[in-house]
Amino acid sequence: MIAAAGRYLVLMFVACCACGGAVAQVKDAAAGFPGKPLRIVVPYPPGGGLDIMARLLAGPLNERWGQPIIIDNRPGASGMVGTQIVARSVADGYTLVMVSTEFITAPLVYRQRLYDTIADFAGVGQTASQSYLLVVHPSVPARNLQELIAHAKARATPLTFTSAGLGNVGHLSGELLKRQAGIDMTFVPYKGTGPALTETIGGHVQVMIVNPLPAIAHIKAGRLRLLAGTDAKRIASLPDVPTMSETLPGLATSGWNGIIAPRGVPAAVIAKLNEAISAIIKSPAGRERILTGGAEPVTSTPQAFSALMADEHRRWSDIITAAKIGTQ
Repeated sequence: MIAAAGRYLVLMFVACCACGGAVAQVKDAAAGFPGKPLRIVVPYPPGGGLDIMARLLAGPLNERWGQPIIIDNRPGASGMVGTQIVARSVADGYTLVMVSTEFITAPLVYRQRLYDTIADFAGVGQTASQSYLLVVHPSVPARNLQELIAHAKARATPLTFTSAGLGNVGHLSGELLKRQAGIDMTFVPYKGTGPALTETIGGHVQVMIVNPLPAIAHIKAGRLRLLAGTDAKRIASLPDVPTMSETLPGLATSGWNGIIAPRGVPAAVIAKLNEAISAIIKSPAGRERILTGGAEPVTSTPQAFSALMADEHRRWSDIITAAKIGTQ
């Protein structure tokens, strides 16, 4: 009995030492982080809302940590190409991806499983939420949503509309608008907001539903005409712009963006990333930049952001299934 008790105490001592060592390793990982350059993958071309947000974070993070922050644009398949790269990367906190609602919706629309949006990633923190904007080329004879619907119904050929890509909030908002308004529009996909904006400004596409951040300057310059916001409430920085639901009750969509990491990054490293990113979003300069772009600054814990993404997966899955949106 005494010998058995002795062996038990020895085993308990070894286990405690092992646990203490594991805790120490986690703390050491966070204490020395970051010890080399960080990469933020933006799964779209330069010039879009996610690209702008990533670059807004990069400068202050560099100043805070003294390490280069590399913005790596990897467009393709509505963000899935770049996101898959991060899913397969080393889970050490040095490779992150800037995502938006399309992180959830694109795989549902494409009906492809390049990664598991819930199981393969960990939330770092939300950075913003936003209504999207319904804009038209100035040649379109409509100054509000009601006039756009009337114009679409009177045309012999369908209007063309675009967004940042197949399966993003802009695309899904346009599909829901078509169904509720009883109009026909032909969707023209592009690989990101930048190319889609260029084509709309050039008049090659007539209608676009777009993230506010890259669109506001073109609206102010008269290159695009703003008709409505997509959220249920008006945008704080654009209080005179009506919502789509004011013309078509119940039609409301919105988006969010934030940073995620591959599953398996130590919790202490995730916490350190979250603290730094949240401080930038809360800073006067960060808030002003985001608000000026028509979005709302938002911060969250890693756990809350992961929970939001899980809720969004359930919500958009129901919407996409009910509306029969998707590739075959």
